[in-house]
Formats: sequence, structure tokens, C-alpha cells
Amino acid sequence: MNFFPKLLEILNAHGVQRIFGVPGDAINPLLEALRTQDAIDYIHVAHEESGALAASAAGKLSGKLQVCAGTVGPGAVHLLNGLYDAKKDRVPVLAIVGQVPSEYLGTDYHQEVNLSAVFHDVATFIADVQHPGQMPWVAIEACNRAVAEKGVAVLVVPHDVGKQGVDDLPVTALREGDLGHAEAPAAALRDAAGRIDKAKKITLFVGEGARAAKGAVLQFAEHLKAPIVFSLKAKDMVPYDHEFTAGGIGLLGSRAGVDAMSGCDLLVVAGTDFPYREWFNHECEVIQIDSRAGVIGRRRPGAMGLNSEVGAACAWLMSNTSAKQDESHVEHIRWIKKEWDAYLHHLEKIDRDDIVHPQAVARTLGELARPGAIFTCDTGEVTVWGARHLILQPDQRFVASFNLATMAFAMPAAIGAQLEYPDRQVISLSGDGGFNMLMGDFLTAVKYKLPIKVVVFNNGKLGLIKMEQEVEGYPEHETDLHNPDYAALANAMGGTGFSVKGPGELKDVLQDALAAEGPVIVDVPINPDEIVLPPKLKASQALGYGLAKLRELI
Repeated sequence: MNFFPKLLEILNAHGVQRIFGVPGDAINPLLEALRTQDAIDYIHVAHEESGALAASAAGKLSGKLQVCAGTVGPGAVHLLNGLYDAKKDRVPVLAIVGQVPSEYLGTDYHQEVNLSAVFHDVATFIADVQHPGQMPWVAIEACNRAVAEKGVAVLVVPHDVGKQGVDDLPVTALREGDLGHAEAPAAALRDAAGRIDKAKKITLFVGEGARAAKGAVLQFAEHLKAPIVFSLKAKDMVPYDHEFTAGGIGLLGSRAGVDAMSGCDLLVVAGTDFPYREWFNHECEVIQIDSRAGVIGRRRPGAMGLNSEVGAACAWLMSNTSAKQDESHVEHIRWIKKEWDAYLHHLEKIDRDDIVHPQAVARTLGELARPGAIFTCDTGEVTVWGARHLILQPDQRFVASFNLATMAFAMPAAIGAQLEYPDRQVISLSGDGGFNMLMGDFLTAVKYKLPIKVVVFNNGKLGLIKMEQEVEGYPEHETDLHNPDYAALANAMGGTGFSVKGPGELKDVLQDALAAEGPVIVDVPINPDEIVLPPKLKASQALGYGLAKLRELI
């Protein structure tokens, strides 16, 4: 058996269904191996970055190992941004990258790049394959390490090695469902239970690490009479209309979420490594539950740690603490949430004036989307609209570039999501700046007949960068975009384009676009001067914004 057929056998054993990439000379042996089998598809994208982002998004949604590929030199380097997205959001992804023939390694050969050095920071495992005898050992370890460590693994394969024969040995495949579970020591659990029994006002702060235990988290909140604050990753995990849900936290969060955080005397952090220390309550006690011991106390010094799966810890604590009876803390948060929601609903009104507001676009998409819909979201102001104004149903999903926060994520992510879940509706919330970066991969959706719906929030500028400049006191500079007619672009590429001409037709156009067959782009010109405010405004931010506006006027 040759190198790449054996590699495909290993990938198949790990449940891999597709490889995203762009063909090239160094990985032509991989393409030939793919041509002669039916278990794994090759998805030929327009840009390797799109392929890596699509793989990352599919992995975020499914938890399964995903694969992307790039040829020698530039093809491999193009993968980096998508791989960093996978690394930062802890997604199992394998990158197969071609290399110059082994006899030319180290000679500054045409397109030669030190790929082990290039991928050193992004990968949890790298194998620089230089002899066929390294197979299948390195490929099995690469896949298993990616799954076990929820990270990026890289195989660097010279063109000549990829054509050689290898030993046909059995495969040990580790899948996500095979992983073990952490359980906290009894003494630590008893300590946590004592702290819970003493506390008067408890808040739960939950993240992606609690996804498998979302039912237990809701029961735990009721047991503690604790409002639930969620990270953006967990937006689709906790129902927004649940009686104990406060909302999000941070710049994209809600007033109720901020007050639930600041108003507690005990904060229980469950399955989140939320990076923004300034949004944590630094006056209260903290219990942090996480299956990764290394992150406990990283964001909030002094946290008491429970190295455990969230579900197991919640179940033990519910059985070994007294149910709280006082609902004053959560009732106060409900009142704040009601006021905050009334403010959001005002911003979301379609007919409040003669311009389309992005808040109304996000809210309307949430109302029109099918059960089980998957929303992919770009980075920028559109992240704010999606985080605050897109109301999800319990069976819907929301995915973004959460920790890397790269622009251009949404549309490639929609491709990955649609391939992973062909029977679900996939809607891309795309900023115009992000969409412009990788717009060529709309052709990939057309080529593979993927019915993604790309909604472009078209304000003609990098809105979040404009806001950041102004908050620092700088006048807006070089944030304008030169945008095409996105509906005409969709039609030219072989998809279907729609345009929203004003607020009066917003709902009807979105409804028609979501009902259309095949890939769709919806051009939605929105208010370019929409102001993005954090849930609580600092005096320094207001002062900087005021100074910037004065300088712009002058």
C-alpha cells in the first residue's frame, strides 16, 4: 500500500468525510489516492484559507476531526489563519501539507519553506515526514493527538515520499466519544459545597465546556436560584428566554449579564476560559469547574478549582447542597433584563425610520429561520448584531471565530457547516469587509450546490474599526470600503442575488431569499452611522468618542 491510500484509511477510521483544499504538485499523490476511493470527498475551495476556516467551523459544530490540505510553500502558508482559528477555539483539525522532494530539502529550492517552523506555534503535533517508514505511526498519532487535545496536527509530506509504499499495519483510531472524563476529588467537592451553602447571591457563568451538560446547568441554576451569564460561545447553549438566563457578558453582552456578574457574592464559572479579566467580579468568591486543570484561576486569580466535567460536578453539588429559597438576586436580574430587552426591541423595529438598521436584520433573520438552523457570524460590528439581536431557538446553532476573531470567517464557515449538516438551513451573517476578503469562495458553494444563505450587512466601511478609532479619540480614517453590487455578483457567480432597498421590504426579501433554492447572497445596505455601545459605558470611552467627533467636524 502506498503512503496516501494508507493515510486515507487512517482518516476514514477516524470518521473523516472530506478534505478541504486546493490541488497542487506536492499533494497530487493525495489527489490520486482520493480519486480511486469513495469514502472521503475532496472539496476544492478557491483559497486554502477558506478551506481551513470551513474545516474549523465544521469541527466546532460537530466535535469531529476535520482535515484540510495545501501544497508546498504558499499553499501550505495560506492555511495558517484557519488553523489558528481552530487552535484558539480548541477544534480537532489535521492539516496535510506538501513539501519539496526530500532530496532538495535545505537547498532553498523553488517554493521551499521551513514548514515545521511555520506551523510550530499553531500545532499541538507536527510530523516532518522524510521516510515512508514513518507511516502509519505519525499519521495515527497526528489524528489521535488532534482529537485528544482538541487542537491542530500537521503532516508535512515531501512529494516523493507521498508516492512510496508503506507498511499496511492495523489502525488505532481515537474519536471524540472515546475520551475519558475528569472527576474532582471528594475533598474539593465538599469544599465547594460548603461555599455554596454559605453564599447568598450566586451567579453561574457558563461556556462551551458545559455544552454536554446544558440540562444539568439549567437544573443547577434553579437549585441555586442563580442567574446564568453565558460566553458568546455558549449563546446557542442556554435558551435566552429561560427564567434564569441573564444574558451575555463583555462588550457584546447585556446589561443584565453585567449586573448578574457584579452583583453576586459567589460566582460559579462552569466550562469557560473567558479571556477578558476586566469583566469578572473581583470582589466575590469564585468556584471554577473545568475539565482542563491548567485553565483554573487563569482569568480570575483566587478561584477555587474543581477539575471535573461540568455535568458530574453539578450533579454532585445539587445532591450535596441545600436548595436556595431566596430569589431576590435573580428577580433583580430579571427586572434589569426586561428593561434591557425593551431597549433592544426599540432598536430592532423595522419601521422606526427610513433606513435599514442592522439590529432589525438580525432580529428578523432569527424570526424567519427554520428550526435547527445554523448561523455563522463574521467578526466586526456584525458580531455585535448577532450576539445581541439574533434570538436562537433551542435546536439552532451559532458559530463564529470566537477567540481568534478573524474577519472573513462567516461564509467559509457556512460552507463547512452545510457540508457537515446537509439537511439543515445555514445562514451566514457576513460583514461587507469580511465577505470581501474571501468572496471568491461563493463559487465553491455554487460548484457543490450548497444552499447557504449569505446575508451581507453592507455599511460600506469597517464599522468596528471606525468605532475603535473614535473611542480612542481618533477621527475616522481609511475605514471606507469600495463594495460591488452583491446581488449582481451572486448572479454572475451562478447563485441567486437579492437586494433590500429599504426597511419596508426587509422582511419580505429575507423571506424570499431564505426560501430560494441553492446558494444565495442578500445585499442589505444598513445604516453606516450605527453606534455600537457596550452594556455599560466608561467615561473614558465617551470622552474619546466625543473628541473624535469634534476632530472629524473640524
